[in-house]
Amino acid sequence: IEFGALKREELSDAVELSFRAYEYYEYFLNFFPDLGLRHKVIRSVLYGTWRAVMQKSHFLTVKIDGKIVGLAVLEDPHYKKPSDLQFLLHGWWNVYFSAGIKRVNAWVNMDETAGTPCHDYQHNGENIWYCSSLTVDPPYQGKGVGTQLVAFMEEYIREHGGKQLTLFTNSEKNLAFYKKNNFEVIDERDIAVRDGLKMRSWSVKKSL
Repeated sequence: IEFGALKREELSDAVELSFRAYEYYEYFLNFFPDLGLRHKVIRSVLYGTWRAVMQKSHFLTVKIDGKIVGLAVLEDPHYKKPSDLQFLLHGWWNVYFSAGIKRVNAWVNMDETAGTPCHDYQHNGENIWYCSSLTVDPPYQGKGVGTQLVAFMEEYIREHGGKQLTLFTNSEKNLAFYKKNNFEVIDERDIAVRDGLKMRSWSVKKSL
């Protein structure tokens, strides 16, 4: 097992790993129930977002026998979100082309609402980092890879002067994982999806 930073030429592998982890995640499933469409959206979102933020975020990997099996994407306290134009130029136009403006904007609004407690917490304190994505390839889940990746991520943040870490999840299974790793819930809310459907969102934090 090996820990390190993602190389630009490994981006495609990282996208495919995270795609497999997100395929049936409520975060995408509730807005894109059609499997074929969801496949297109997830890949387009990951490629478009990560290409836009690669020079601004910290991409950490865990590998087993040279294969990436886990990925964490971190934003330090000095992170500045790229402009909408930068996202479009890096591939987000594919997201809108695949799913339509209305549906994609509804998903974007959900993401912003779910992330607001974490960002507010981060901006109201000092040396607080935000994890925008933490994924483990499904065949390696439940085998301790995620716990080791979290430990490496926390060590990395401490080495860079970070004091706390925050993130959100829409999965009770993931929430149980974070609680097991000593994260504390700082916000819990329902987010409207469509046709009366709501999705639960939990924001958590951990002092390092």
